[in-house]
Amino acid sequence: MKHILEQADQIKDRTVFRRRYIHQNPETGFDTQNTENYVKELLRELNIEILPSTVGVLGLIKGNNTNDMVALRADMDALSLTEENEVDYKSGVIGKMHGCGHDGHTAMLMGAAELLSINRDCLKHDVLLVFQPAEEGPDLGGARIMLKDMENMELLPKIKCMYGQHVTTELEIGKVFLKYGSLTASTDEYTIEIIGKGGHAGMPQEAVDAISIASKFIGEMESFMSRRLDPFDPAVFSVGMIKGGSAKNIIAERVELSGTIRCQSEYNRQYILENAEKILKGICLYSGASYNLKVLHGLPPLVTDDNVMDMVKEFAAEILGEENVVAASKASMGAEDFSYFAEKIPSAFIWVGARNEKKGFVNIMHNPRFDFDEDVLPIGVKMLCRFALQD
Repeated sequence: MKHILEQADQIKDRTVFRRRYIHQNPETGFDTQNTENYVKELLRELNIEILPSTVGVLGLIKGNNTNDMVALRADMDALSLTEENEVDYKSGVIGKMHGCGHDGHTAMLMGAAELLSINRDCLKHDVLLVFQPAEEGPDLGGARIMLKDMENMELLPKIKCMYGQHVTTELEIGKVFLKYGSLTASTDEYTIEIIGKGGHAGMPQEAVDAISIASKFIGEMESFMSRRLDPFDPAVFSVGMIKGGSAKNIIAERVELSGTIRCQSEYNRQYILENAEKILKGICLYSGASYNLKVLHGLPPLVTDDNVMDMVKEFAAEILGEENVVAASKASMGAEDFSYFAEKIPSAFIWVGARNEKKGFVNIMHNPRFDFDEDVLPIGVKMLCRFALQD
């Protein structure tokens, strides 16, 4: 183990080169063919089997026990963002940028693939390499599609556990964030059309005011969220857009409002959706209006497995020291489609610090000036290798 972890430092230059190549050639969504070919080229050089997949790349390294396996995941896609950094490896595509660290994640897994392949005699389990596109979307992302491929190949019963990681400039280089249980939120979206009866603003008794009804609904939902939900189980019901009305002296007949619902638990997710419609239906019923409600069910919350997290916590302490393993105080209301894997496979997901104020790596993710300290790359490789080399 010590030898393999030392090798992660020895291949740092290659890992940095790979990260910078991917950074200079960003691809978004499912359109990641160049990145996929770059990964496949390495896997072929290393004699790693490439499994069929609808999207992304699946690689299989055979270990000493082919009855079970561990899985390692990296996301590959960039953001629709124009980079403002002036660096030698700046994005070569206007309007596309690796502004979330996925270039680093892919390079880390490529580095781990290299080390695990040359040390495959030490592997007690098969290792599945999951290079995934479209973590940032569109639609529901790439994880659910790759998971379906894995199910169709009957791999899921063999996978004992799965690991994912994400760099962050919100944590100093050399540290990791761990959080047990719910880590990121579900991402449902809704659109509501309220249909009243238009009329003259001076004769409201002859009309059914859709704007007034919409405002009542918003107020009731704010009350519901603050009084009917457990304050220790975070959830958000946000109205992002509201459209209605055509003139100052006309009572609006129709109003459309839309927004997002974010939850840390499946219970709250279902509870909010069910009660939002009850509230909407009740207000429209006594007001004489009707409604149409459309819900786009998004990602589930990402919930980690306690036993797998215990193991990862131990590995992180081995590599970085116990003092550098930080317990996150709260979950994120952002989203991560690794949640689809975690629903089916006992999983761990951690945040790896990549902030360095002295070097200027301080901008947060999804910022056009985002970048990270590349000293994090060997750390990520070590964590991936250590997980793969578990007993």
